[in-house]
Formats: sequence, C-alpha cells, structure tokens
Amino acid sequence: MDPLNVTELSEKSRLPEVRAPSLEGLSVTLPSPRGFTADDVRQRFLELARAHATERYRTPTEAIVHGDEVLLDLAAYSNGRLIPFSVRKGVWLTHDNEPTLPGLYAALIGHKPNEGLVVDIPLPPDYPLPALRRRPARFLIHIQAAREVTYPSLESPEFLHAFGRGQTVAEATRTIVEQMVAEAADFLLLEGQQRILEELASRTRVRIPAELIDEEIRRCWNASEGHAVRELEFSEQEQRESLDSWLRDETTRTQVEQRLRLALALGAICRQEGLTLTQERVERLLRERAAAAGLTLEQVAESLRTEPEHLAYIDQVAWHLMAVEYVMSRAQLRFEEP
Repeated sequence: MDPLNVTELSEKSRLPEVRAPSLEGLSVTLPSPRGFTADDVRQRFLELARAHATERYRTPTEAIVHGDEVLLDLAAYSNGRLIPFSVRKGVWLTHDNEPTLPGLYAALIGHKPNEGLVVDIPLPPDYPLPALRRRPARFLIHIQAAREVTYPSLESPEFLHAFGRGQTVAEATRTIVEQMVAEAADFLLLEGQQRILEELASRTRVRIPAELIDEEIRRCWNASEGHAVRELEFSEQEQRESLDSWLRDETTRTQVEQRLRLALALGAICRQEGLTLTQERVERLLRERAAAAGLTLEQVAESLRTEPEHLAYIDQVAWHLMAVEYVMSRAQLRFEEP
C-alpha cells in the first residue's frame, strides 16, 4: 500500500518529490457556533418530515404548481458561452433551492413535464464564479418530471409516532434543535480541519506541473459534468467547450493545485513518521462506508470482490484519513469567545 496513491492520477503521471512540511504551530481559531432562527428550525423539521410525505407524479397534461418538486436537465450560458459547472442531468429542484438561483424555480410554474424552455435570469451576487456574478445568464431546461408532495399533519399522533421524535410537536422540535446543534458543531470541526489542511498545503514547498493539474481537472470533469454532457448528447464541440471552461477557470486550477499539494504532503508525512495502514483501519473505514450507504459489511465486501477498482479507492481513502488523523492530533483548534 503506497501512501502516495491518495490522488487518482494515472500511472503515467510523475508526481514530484516533496519533503514533509513542519507540523509545528498548526493552529486555527474558529467562530463560536451560531444560533438558529425559528425559520431554520422549521425548515429542518420539514426536511426530516419529507420521508413521511406522500408524492404523486404529475401527468404530461398537468401544469407544475408552487411546492412541486421538479426533475430537470439544464445547462447555462453567458455571452453565448457555456458556464463552467452548469450542466446538470436529472437534478431535483424545489422552491427551497430558490436562494441558489433566484427566479429559476418560479419560471417553471405553469409548465408541464416533458417540456423544454429557455429562462433568462441574472446570476446572484454570491454566485460561485466571481467573474459571472450579477451577469445575465440563459438556462436551457428540459423538464423530465414533476411531483406533487403532500405532507401529513405535523401535529397528528400518527405522524409523530412514525416520526419517532416525541409525542408532541414541541418534543419533536426540541430533539431537532439538539440535532442541529450537534451538526453545527461537527461542521465547525470539519471547517477547522479544512483550514488546518490548507495551512499544511501552503507549507509544502513544491511546484505542481501544469500538466498534472490539467490531468486532475480532466478526471474530475469526466466523472461529473463530462458524464452529463455525454448523456445529454452534446456535440463534440460543446463537450470540448465544457472541458475547456473547467481548464481555464482559475479558481478550479487553484483548488486542484492545493489538493495535489496536500496529497503529496500527506504522503511525505506518512513516510517520514513511519505510518502504516493496518487491517483494522481499513475495516473501520469499510464499516463507516457501509453504514452511510445503508449496506451490510458483507454487501460491501462482495462489491469489492466483483469490482477491484473499489478496493483501490478504499485503500487511497484509508491512507488519506490516517494521515489527516495524524496531522489533526498535532494541531490545535480554538474557538472564539461568544
């Protein structure tokens, strides 16, 4: 098991040599966990109650109404060019997604399943690509399906019994708030870990060749948007344009370079500290992955036997998690005073 295989670059790639960065003084200060509004709690309540709602798919002659969940294929353009990361196939959109792309969901109301439409809306001021913020964008949309969602009475004894969080709405709400507090704490710890790893990457003195960055971007594109543009039968020119938009995006290049730098740093730390990947660590990872997927350990093991590439992936992830665990044991996380 080679600790350098924490990336998924091809065997042809030659990874540069790197010295393990210093772990001295790794420390970050995190903000105190924020509180929750009544709207936050209600929204979380509805998210958890969604599993107990009933749904009915609309026929091709029925118009979409507010509150429906809509299954879409979409791609977005700005100034006639495909927007990076905008191609999606089979994505469910609800009115709760509205803050992400204000106006997109509202434009679907009144249309029907199997329709295609063009929607012109400005991109929001917090759009992930800074150069496109507040710029006009054109969305090409195909509506695959729509479903009407009906929630049970949230105060009914039948729902509360099935919900399993108390005998009253107040009791259920209290358990949800407790869950939200725990989730917020976990999120802050993950944020702290990310910031520690960013600092570790910045301490790693190595030049990442542009061709390695290009190769990793191609791999990521191929597994996500590349898959979507092929499924949607984009022309070869459009597929090339999609890939080129990823390759040109400076934010993406910076993120990928940092990820490769971190992978090299963690591999060097494993070698310097003599870390070894034990069978117990791998089995723990398998149990966690099985639980997250709702599978038994035996089902995961069978998948690994029939798909050997899955075992290589588990090996890579296990090395990565072991190295991160070691780094975090040497780092300090502090919280600001409330």
